[in-house]
Amino acid sequence: MAAVAPSTSSRMRTQPLARIPPVARAALSRWSAPAWGAIAVTTAFIAITCWWLTQDRSIPIFDAGLHLSLAIEVHQELSSGHLLKALTLAIPYPPFVYLVGSLGILVGGLGIAPLVLAENLVFVPLLALGCYNVARLAFGPLAGLLAVVFALGSPLITAQFHVFMTDAPETAMVAVSVWLVITTEGFSRLKMCALAGLAVGLGMLTKEPFAVFLVGVVGVTALRGGRASWRGFAIFAAVALVIALPWYIYEFKQIEGFGNEATTSSGTFAGYNIPGVAPPRFSAANLEWYLWNFVNAQLYLPLFLFAAVGWLWTVVGFIRRRPVSRLAVELAVGAVLAWAILTETFIHDTRYGMPMLVYLAVFGAGWIVRLPRRGRIAASAALVLVALANTLGASFGAGGPVKVTLPGGSGASEATLERPGTVTLYTNEGFLVSGPRRDGDFLAMLQALQRNGVRYVNWPYTQSLEPDFSTGGVTALLQIAGLQQVPTGMPVAKLTREDAFLAHIKLVPHGPPPCVTLDDGTGVWVRLSNPELPGARDYCPLPKPHFYGE
Repeated sequence: MAAVAPSTSSRMRTQPLARIPPVARAALSRWSAPAWGAIAVTTAFIAITCWWLTQDRSIPIFDAGLHLSLAIEVHQELSSGHLLKALTLAIPYPPFVYLVGSLGILVGGLGIAPLVLAENLVFVPLLALGCYNVARLAFGPLAGLLAVVFALGSPLITAQFHVFMTDAPETAMVAVSVWLVITTEGFSRLKMCALAGLAVGLGMLTKEPFAVFLVGVVGVTALRGGRASWRGFAIFAAVALVIALPWYIYEFKQIEGFGNEATTSSGTFAGYNIPGVAPPRFSAANLEWYLWNFVNAQLYLPLFLFAAVGWLWTVVGFIRRRPVSRLAVELAVGAVLAWAILTETFIHDTRYGMPMLVYLAVFGAGWIVRLPRRGRIAASAALVLVALANTLGASFGAGGPVKVTLPGGSGASEATLERPGTVTLYTNEGFLVSGPRRDGDFLAMLQALQRNGVRYVNWPYTQSLEPDFSTGGVTALLQIAGLQQVPTGMPVAKLTREDAFLAHIKLVPHGPPPCVTLDDGTGVWVRLSNPELPGARDYCPLPKPHFYGE
């Protein structure tokens, strides 16, 4: 029998490395083991989000519902050919994230999962790419991998990528923009300047405060380039402005109003319904606000300590006139200016510090790779374990809160967003979402109502002020189900069989069961047409349409 010629792949496996063409050798060794590790971590993160979406049945909470609703409206306007309206519909938010969401609807259909997955598939890799490459350029490939573990293991970014909102995408665009600006090498590489301008322009169309987190890095990079950098900087600025400026000009009055609000005296917000979001400008409470927020919401204490050690190591390097990295100045100035501007703008919010994640991740990873081998292995393992623990809490809802009240602190601090005086070691209580909630399928109920002839839905406004049944989330699910809200002010006496009236109240013993039970001890009841007519009965379309009760 004639011998079978070996395949190309088998010949490459047996052929000595020296005989492999240089191009093939470069292709085989293009990515290092840490780079593949970062890809694996990123893939696992997105896979967990996919699983989470298959398990969660909750009504989107507050702003998570609002952004879903806006994305659906943007998609509808694009489908109708109304490009200008689609690009300006989501004010006060720029359009980029909603355009990504629209692409998700185009590919996967109208629903929560296509929107969230589109956001994940675009912005999670950008976040990982930015963090990996900034840390790699500053401290080497291993630091790049650890920075990705840090970033994707932070609990707030995990929770925000389980919903459709703009803060996690903004964080991703900041990370990739910092990397690309640094890669311009003092704005001397003209092609990279154009690419950095593209990223910054899209970042400006992600959320308005985006520039706050880039100003330090851009300034130091320009100074490093000196007078010779003017051409590259001009290309960078021109590309960014061509992309972002038309939207800002069109929405100038709105943007000006937001800017005035952000820089005004904190006294303006005395009546804001969340305590502590705008403390006096130069008070200790204000200067500490985002420190407590990092500890209690964005990172939790274990992950924060990794970043704190890296920051102190960087500062000591400056004091000793031995910078820890060639990029130490860019990173330090970028982080300090971002924190300072963020701190001196109002109002504060749990999510507003998220774009600092690239700095926190690089500081948290850089010092580890400079340790002796045993220390490096131990610290790396500890970082991975912390990231895994945060993932268990933020994605799976495992365990319960582990918090410590510091001397002088009080339980009253729990009423504020930043919770001063409290230190969070671990918790499964995420921001807006954590582990998937498997309570009654409200969306399935709405879809069943639509199939059975209902076209409009109404409910008392006062019953939709709680997280489990928030107006934004209910409105978004109505859009997905193909239903509309009853026009404002229509008397219940005029409701017809095409109208469903919802009641969201607490469960009571021995009463008629709700059509949908929520896991906060409340339920949703349905009545068709006028719910106040004598003899009106509760109705549920699941598992098959039926009336019940007295």
